This record gives sequence, C-alpha cells and structure tokens, in this order.
Amino acid sequence: MEAKRSLDPDLGLFIHTIICNSGLTHEAVAESLNVSPRAVDYYCNGQRKPKQTTLLKLLRITGVNAEDIPF
Repeated sequence: MEAKRSLDPDLGLFIHTIICNSGLTHEAVAESLNVSPRAVDYYCNGQRKPKQTTLLKLLRITGVNAEDIPF
C-alpha cells in the first residue's frame, strides 16, 4: 500500500532558503537534526514536511525566528 505524502513546495523553498543563507551544508544540518541528508533534501524539495519539533530545531540551528516564517 502506497503511503500518502503531502507536498508543500512553499515550505520546501523556505527551508532551502534558510539553509543556504545559514552557510551550513545539508550534511551538517542533517547531523544536527539527527536525520539523514536525504531527509533534508526531501524537506528542501517540499516532498516531505518535517515534524514540528524538527522544524523548530532547524530554525534554531539556522538562526531564524519562528516569526520570520512567511506563512
């Protein structure tokens, strides 16, 4: 049975942008979040949504405030 995954290109673009602006590599972010680099790629492409706790950790790692999320 195929799992339904929700796509969110806006969130993916936001995650990609904050990671690029932070100067961190996907590998460094993945290690900090305790996820695989492939998971970070999925987040950046909007193919998967990170859990809320993972998203909050990502914001903290990249120095972005939750209020800066554009949606």
